[in-house]
Amino acid sequence: MNDLMKTAAWPNHTRGGFAIATCPAGISTTQRRAGAWRGVATLCGLVLLSSALAGCSGSSSKPQNLNTFVNSILEHFKGKSPVAQTRRMFDTSDADQRMAGMAWLARQKYGHDKPYMRAYKLLTTDPNPLVRGEAMIALGTSHQPAVAPTLLLGLQDKSKFVRLCAAMGLTYVNNPLAIGPLLKHLRHDPDMQVRIYCAQALKYYKTRRVIRALIATLDDRNVALVQFAWSDLTRQTGQKLPQHSGPWRVWFKAHQTTLPRAG
Repeated sequence: MNDLMKTAAWPNHTRGGFAIATCPAGISTTQRRAGAWRGVATLCGLVLLSSALAGCSGSSSKPQNLNTFVNSILEHFKGKSPVAQTRRMFDTSDADQRMAGMAWLARQKYGHDKPYMRAYKLLTTDPNPLVRGEAMIALGTSHQPAVAPTLLLGLQDKSKFVRLCAAMGLTYVNNPLAIGPLLKHLRHDPDMQVRIYCAQALKYYKTRRVIRALIATLDDRNVALVQFAWSDLTRQTGQKLPQHSGPWRVWFKAHQTTLPRAG
């Protein structure tokens, strides 16, 4: 599939504005549900199609040939919102369209059902880092612990945008598997925004290892990172100590035996 896709520029919309469309006014609940089910059924077919194409990067297929084939499958669903957004999500010629369709679907009530989650996971391997990042967020906002391994792969991506989105996704997911990688990137990731989201994602884990790392982070020069580390500490411990490590180290020494070792 890699040869069928091209890299596109960063879209004009902002992180908070990725949802492009909503169901039109006047559409009944029954009609919306019917549209959603048609979208799920269609998406299943597209996921299978895309999976099959994933191994065809050396073929002579052209983007317009794939689009023609997909269009022929979806023609009788034309105008239905879930299907239209699904079409955008698999637009091999435009990364902006893939991002926009995925972001719209991920914000729907049915957007984290199994077929859609399979599609988001597939798109975490997209050649465009902006699409990979959007897929990380779409997975993370499901709040499903099972997506953590995929997000942790994103945390190792060479693109700082993908790492940022993976860390952001982990702020929605509680899975102890994430503790080690989050601590590693909290300390050593070269991008400060990634480090900040890693600090936020550690809010779920009240363990000795995490508390110690958050206390050490209070010595960082970045004010935002210190703020999030302090916020995590106050939430996890119930203490309202100052935003510097000294008093917290004294507290930790006196209470570390009461903290769980797990993680």
